[in-house]
Amino acid sequence: MSKQAITYVQRLGIADKRAEQVFLLLAERTKITSDVLGADVPDVMGLEVAPTDIPVLAAQVGLDPEGFRAQLRSLKQHVRMDVLEHDDGVWEIVYGPSYTDRKRSAHLPPDIAEGNVGGLNAFLVPGWDHFSTWGYEDGLGHYYAQLYHNSDDRDAAPRIWITPPKYVVRTIDDLAQAIAEALAPYERVPMPAALVKMYLTKPPAH
Repeated sequence: MSKQAITYVQRLGIADKRAEQVFLLLAERTKITSDVLGADVPDVMGLEVAPTDIPVLAAQVGLDPEGFRAQLRSLKQHVRMDVLEHDDGVWEIVYGPSYTDRKRSAHLPPDIAEGNVGGLNAFLVPGWDHFSTWGYEDGLGHYYAQLYHNSDDRDAAPRIWITPPKYVVRTIDDLAQAIAEALAPYERVPMPAALVKMYLTKPPAH
C-alpha cells in the first residue's frame, strides 16, 4: 500500500465520490520504489491492472467488471492523468503531481517524444539516475540505454546495456518495456513500463 499515493488522491478533493473511491483503490495498489519512499509525493506514480484484477477490484467497490472498466475510462474526466486500455485487457494508469500541479507543470521542460529525443539524455529513474543515459542512434535508427545503478563504478561497463544485437528498439514504448524488464531483477517492486516511459519522456523541473 502506498501512503503517498493515497495522500495525493485525498488531496485532490474529487467531487464524484464513486470516481474518488475507484482512484483510491488504485492508489492502494500503487507501488513506490524504495528510493523515493522518503518523498512526500513523487511527481509520477503508476500501475498496471491486469484483466484478472478487474473482477476483484470491481467487487471491492460494489461494481460489476464492466462498470469498473467504465469508471477507469472516466477517471480522466475528473483528474488529469493517463489511462491506457490495451487490446490484451491490461490497463496502464499513470498519474501524479506532474499532471495536476499547475505551478510545477509550468516550469517543466518540454516532454520528450519520438521526434525530439536527441542522442543523449539523463536516465532519471530513482536509484539509477547518477550515471545512466539513454538516447537515439540517429544513423542506426534505434534507441539505446546504458544503465548504472547508483552504487556502481561509473568507469565500469554499464550494468544494463540496451543495444543491438540483443535489443533492437525502434520506439520509446519498446525501450520503456525493455528497460522495465531489465530492471525487474534489481528492484524489490518491479516498475511498470508505463512508469519507466514517464521518467523517460517527462523530465522533472529543477
